[in-house]
Amino acid sequence: MNASTSLLRALLARGDYLEAFSREQLRALLPILESAHDEVLGKIAKAGGAWGQLEEIAEDLDAIYQAALQEAYEAMRGGLRKLAVDEGAWVEAEARGIAVGISLSAPSPSFLKALIDLPTNIGGSTLDQLFDALGINIRTAAYDAIRDGMLSGDTVDELTRRLRGKVVRRASWRKVDGRRRYIPGEYEGGALEDVSTREAEALARTAIHHVSNRAREAFYDENEDLIKGYQRYETLDSATCILCGVEDGRFYPAGEPRPMLPAHIGCRGGFVPVLKSWRELGYDVDELPPGTRASMDGQVPATTTWTDRLETMSPAARIKVLRPNRARLYEQGMKVEAMVKDGKLLTLKELGVKRGRVA
Repeated sequence: MNASTSLLRALLARGDYLEAFSREQLRALLPILESAHDEVLGKIAKAGGAWGQLEEIAEDLDAIYQAALQEAYEAMRGGLRKLAVDEGAWVEAEARGIAVGISLSAPSPSFLKALIDLPTNIGGSTLDQLFDALGINIRTAAYDAIRDGMLSGDTVDELTRRLRGKVVRRASWRKVDGRRRYIPGEYEGGALEDVSTREAEALARTAIHHVSNRAREAFYDENEDLIKGYQRYETLDSATCILCGVEDGRFYPAGEPRPMLPAHIGCRGGFVPVLKSWRELGYDVDELPPGTRASMDGQVPATTTWTDRLETMSPAARIKVLRPNRARLYEQGMKVEAMVKDGKLLTLKELGVKRGRVA
């Protein structure tokens, strides 16, 4: 196994740690949003059916959710700063264990902590701006639900259900594995829960992968003289989108532009550096210990890509990934790469699908 393949395997395995870290951050975020929802619902209950007062409640939504999202972001900042330092130390340790005998440099902890304030690839927004966007989406969902409830003549209970949804299980704090943990509530059909829980989860994952990738890239930049290029890698599951999937395995020579990751909200892609061979580094291979020769061969990682895996999927699994019409086109011989052009997914009409059927 060469050095770059070893590093790629370590990076993929690290994804499990990052997912667990995302869940920890979400457990800190959801109680804050839950408290804001309760405050809004409390104002509705206090109105007692005097719907004229709902205009005042709507005015309060901005203040309630803006304060909640600011609290959530500040709570997450500490965790993200620690993650940046930990991720920098982790990738350095992995590289030192693989590139034995090679001198490596590492960015300082203070530099790594500052990475969380750099813009993401999500419209160039910073993490605090993405939190602001989450707050806007939650407020919009609440506004729309209140307006619809007023037009429908909802009672207090009906409007509360419209916002919160049917209670399946209330949120609570429980002792799990000896630790006190927040267990999110489960609700069905509510405007607030659907937006806040789903989007908060995606935001937490995006923030963590943004910081993780930035920390790794900072280490790569410190050691760019050892790197001949970068290979894109993706998580091989049904949650990976087609646009990212077709990029899996693509090689970018050092010095050439490559996209910043994460590419979108919820993206889990990354880059693994392809290390130069011993000869490219100026060493005579014959003078090196036999145990080190095979690892530093300058080759790209040998791995199964997303498109490779797509070929071996069952028809049902392929439909889940591509959706029915694109899956049919694929089975008829169209390569998945042909469904993408200039970094955008072609529409069904552009692919020749008419009225929901393949032409």
